[in-house]
Amino acid sequence: MLRVLPVLLAVVVSTPALAEDCVVSVGPKDRVSRGKTVVIEAGQSVENAMALDGDVILRRGARVKSAVAVNGNVILEADSKVTDTAASFGGEIRVAPGAKIAGSRLQLADGFQLRGENGKDVNLTLSVAGQDVSRLLVSKVVEKARNCRFEATSGSGDIRL
Repeated sequence: MLRVLPVLLAVVVSTPALAEDCVVSVGPKDRVSRGKTVVIEAGQSVENAMALDGDVILRRGARVKSAVAVNGNVILEADSKVTDTAASFGGEIRVAPGAKIAGSRLQLADGFQLRGENGKDVNLTLSVAGQDVSRLLVSKVVEKARNCRFEATSGSGDIRL
């Protein structure tokens, strides 16, 4: 399972972690790409969709457990569904009418936008000495993600730091 949210937030908070190795384990039901858009076509169902420096797009009727874009957007077309978490670090989450995110939603770009499973929104903008903290965090996440290496596994995907 792709445990992106807690892992990436831990990376951002922990500066020493930037020096450590990042491994993205890709299982047979995962779609992961670096520098390209990940498209889940109509009627397809995958565990995890993740794009580093690209978008994740779910076409009409596509289903994923988690959708994560680092330095990109998560885009859900009508009748597509994310059953767990949708997260965008450095982009937006766009949900067309009829599409659904059943779990949590995290958008980190111009401020923090979080929607929990209960449907309640939290929007937060922080600045320190005139610097937008969310932009700093995004740059750290993107920096860390760009240094990740991909490994194929026979099980489900995961991120290890």
